Amino acid sequence: MKLQAVKLNSMETRSNITESHVEVLKRNSQDRKVAFSASLAAPGQGGDTGPFNTAITLVYRNIYSNIGNAYNPTTGIFTAPVRGLYLFRFYIYAWADSSVPTSALLYKNGHQIAIAQAVHSSGAINSSNGVSLLLEVGDVVNMHLSTGRKIFDNEYHHSTFSGHLLFTM
Repeated sequence: MKLQAVKLNSMETRSNITESHVEVLKRNSQDRKVAFSASLAAPGQGGDTGPFNTAITLVYRNIYSNIGNAYNPTTGIFTAPVRGLYLFRFYIYAWADSSVPTSALLYKNGHQIAIAQAVHSSGAINSSNGVSLLLEVGDVVNMHLSTGRKIFDNEYHHSTFSGHLLFTM
């Protein structure tokens, strides 16, 4: 009887430890779900953004998804919650104007990484780009509109910015 009680106590202890480990794994896997997608114009709004006399951070206000809340729709900044490889894609659109090019730049921690740009004298123009970036916890990624450039969006959601965690490292 005493031996069975000791074995039962040992099994209960291991079961509690296992349950604790499962809870930690569940929390960690939930933390690793990171994805967002947004278009530039807020619902019910639209038109050109720019040109301006200084570069600005583009704030994508029409949120399609923001799993993990790593994208801040108030500032336009994505902050990496975990170390890993992230994929970012961005699309730009504008009505052609040879005097005002259309472009947007992807920045990581204040440094330019990639650009999409287009110049044409008539009609609609668009461009896109994307990169996979190894990010550390707290690294920031955002889109910039350069000085003297413009970008367009409306209810058809032409200009978008998306990112998601491919895998942790």
